[in-house]
Amino acid sequence: MTRPSFDMVFLYLGAAILVSAFVVSSISKEAFFTWFGAEDSLIENFTAIGLACAGAVLIARILRDRRHVTGAVLALGLLYGLAYIWAAGEEISWGQRILGFDSPEYFQQNNDQQEFTFHNLTIGDVRLDESLFGPVLSTIILSYLLLLPLLWLNLDWVRRLTRAMVIPVPQLHHAGFALFVTAAIPFLEESRRWEVYECIFALLSMAIFLYPANPLHQSADKA
Repeated sequence: MTRPSFDMVFLYLGAAILVSAFVVSSISKEAFFTWFGAEDSLIENFTAIGLACAGAVLIARILRDRRHVTGAVLALGLLYGLAYIWAAGEEISWGQRILGFDSPEYFQQNNDQQEFTFHNLTIGDVRLDESLFGPVLSTIILSYLLLLPLLWLNLDWVRRLTRAMVIPVPQLHHAGFALFVTAAIPFLEESRRWEVYECIFALLSMAIFLYPANPLHQSADKA
């Protein structure tokens, strides 16, 4: 399969998950809460796998060009990939429930869910999930998905910056898909609807990283 084909596969998967979420919710809200969007559900595990695979794609992308980039650029590319792999680990509490180990005492006392995750920590009076990993991260992600593609098309300095920082830029259809999902998800009247949103974001990330608007190689979209 070509990169554009993989791109569409992941977008179709994301759309299918969104539709499935609305269908399950309309049939049984209890089923949605206890099965579809629950902790350790298929959706949550699918999200973790998607994030980890997206991180692996980013790392492979930069390692493929390691002889043609500076050390700083290589480090940036690796950092992007590791950030996604870190997010995948956080999604499943680093396998805590799978492996059955207890949270360290610090996490039991300072984590909203008493789990081995960093994004749910409370440091002093600051809850990281509300102050950093909530509005701040959401703003950054939406700006990346919706604003960056338009700026990249119209501003030379943005194209230079993304090239220098090896940032894979979403294509316009990626931005359109992200806008549609962002507009639709609030209509899913479930407290755990954001689990669905995260899963779709992981799939969208895979689509973008495999078929960005700015491939490192001009022939990449034909691979």
